[in-house]
Amino acid sequence: MPAPVPDVPSENRSAVISDPRALRALAHAGRAKILERLTVYGPATATECAQEVGMSPSACSYHLRLLQRYGFVAEAHDEERTDGRERLWRAVVTSWRSKVSDDTDPQTMQSIDMALARVQLASSDEHVLAWVDQSAQEGNEWHEASLISNSTLAADAEELKELHDRIQELLRPYRLGDRRPQDLPAGTRLVHAAVRLVPTTGPAPRSTPEQSR
Repeated sequence: MPAPVPDVPSENRSAVISDPRALRALAHAGRAKILERLTVYGPATATECAQEVGMSPSACSYHLRLLQRYGFVAEAHDEERTDGRERLWRAVVTSWRSKVSDDTDPQTMQSIDMALARVQLASSDEHVLAWVDQSAQEGNEWHEASLISNSTLAADAEELKELHDRIQELLRPYRLGDRRPQDLPAGTRLVHAAVRLVPTTGPAPRSTPEQSR
């Protein structure tokens, strides 16, 4: 069943994270799933998060408190949703980028970057494979609209950064936090968009046949 589009998408709140401890807190699959749940669907209790991320409520409570410590989530106040027996949580940061100081130990940062990348890639793969597994039940319009593609490009660092910026600009008008529910066309679904632009670790490209003539 398609994931429902929230009636009130979370407001897009970006942050620049410079604390390595905060970045390390994000480099955990369970916490990443909890933050995604709150970002996409809005406030929830630990029990509600547990039902979606495959954890116990007590484990979710622990991870939510850790996310709160570094400013990613906060308690939400909604008298209609809670009766005082369980906290309601909301996402404070819905998108982020890292920028650590020059005095941060390079090996520490490399370790954190690797852990963060693996968590993000695993989450993305999970979304894509879930689509692949159920795609036979989908209509042709969604098959034709979806894209799973691998390409090999030839670019220097400046060109790759330009491509990066152009893709982000192209995606921006469609981001959930930037769209009002009343403006969404009929048939709108949540769409997972993952972009990976990384240099290969193999040898540099040689001259193409056209260049060698």
